[in-house]
Amino acid sequence: MFSIHLQHIAKRFTFKKIVFFFAISLCFTACKSAKVASTTSTVTTPVVKKDKIVEISIKSIEAIDLEEDLSFADEVSLTYALTLVDENKKILKVVNTSWGVESLKKGQIVKAEQFKKLEIVIPEKGTLLSSVILMEVDNYEKAMSTIKKINELGGLAKIPATIINIAEYETPLAIVFASLQAAGLGLKVADRFDQDDLLGQSTFELKLDSLSNTQKNYPVDLTFEGEHLKNTFRYKLTYELKIR
Repeated sequence: MFSIHLQHIAKRFTFKKIVFFFAISLCFTACKSAKVASTTSTVTTPVVKKDKIVEISIKSIEAIDLEEDLSFADEVSLTYALTLVDENKKILKVVNTSWGVESLKKGQIVKAEQFKKLEIVIPEKGTLLSSVILMEVDNYEKAMSTIKKINELGGLAKIPATIINIAEYETPLAIVFASLQAAGLGLKVADRFDQDDLLGQSTFELKLDSLSNTQKNYPVDLTFEGEHLKNTFRYKLTYELKIR
């Protein structure tokens, strides 16, 4: 009888022990699961976009003094381009357009609404070259044919261009035609256009990492003057680059 009582106590003790260890095990598992859940939780950091959009808008062209004294008018065209280059001076993208050919008289001012605006996206480490070329056209038909091709290509030029190294081109005229070549316009057309009289050319450079956080507009005032075949000329060109 005593033996049976001891066996009963042993069974109760064993049952309590099992229950005790089972409870401890559940508690440990719960605590471990809670710890793992807390350590694997993450917070997503928003990505800050640092690219900028640059827009060029021609404000005016003023014919102060004409090259053609006999006809009392100059046949003028303006080609302008935004060229994006990387750290190795390789052309990444280019947008361009041409205005004209228009007959300008002395004192005449062509205002902003006559010109198409262009824009391009600059990455964080990109450099922008803003180039303008003012021409007095000798051969109207050839010039118009070239301008038409440039304007037809302007939209397509937003496709990334390759292989052209801008460092090889020293003048704004060469930069624009290198950009046109990179965008797909043949050099033969560029050479034909280059035979016209150059009134003036200019390139303005912007590096995104050096831009001011407060300055959003960059006005550019240019005066092109010189002499050709004993005739003097003087033109004023104003444009603006806007950052957003």
